[in-house]
Amino acid sequence: MIWVKSSLFVLTIVAVKFIFKFVNDCGDRCVNNMKELLDFTDYLRVYSCSMQMSYEEIYLKYSYENDEIKRLAGRLQQELKESEKNKHEFECFMKELINAPDEFNKYFADIIDYYGSTYSDVLDKKLLLTIREMEDSMKQFERSHTEKKNLNNRISILVGCLAAVILI
Repeated sequence: MIWVKSSLFVLTIVAVKFIFKFVNDCGDRCVNNMKELLDFTDYLRVYSCSMQMSYEEIYLKYSYENDEIKRLAGRLQQELKESEKNKHEFECFMKELINAPDEFNKYFADIIDYYGSTYSDVLDKKLLLTIREMEDSMKQFERSHTEKKNLNNRISILVGCLAAVILI
């Protein structure tokens, strides 16, 4: 009988630990998506300004690490083609797709306003500024996520033990 209670105790702790790990993994995926979006934006800057490539060519040439960023880049391509651009809808689409912070989404969505309508040196400077703002927003999110992750890791064992004690 004691081994059953001990097994339940350990399994409850492990189950709670996995729940907290899942919560932490969601934030990690968001950070990874934000990093890839930064890489895509830099790639966009280099190839559109220095090599004078169109967005369609850049979209096809970039090697995407995950499908969410590819879908997001495809949606950006649609928004750039439309005469009536809806930046707010694009930001909401980004929020649903990659779950990035609103500030980060706003900076990336600003590309809709100026991409293709300026000269390459001006576009280069605007994209550099956008990249810097996105990096700052990502670093701020990453810091807060790391703090939450550390806190979750610390309390997951305690919550698991408490749940196991209450259960048994």
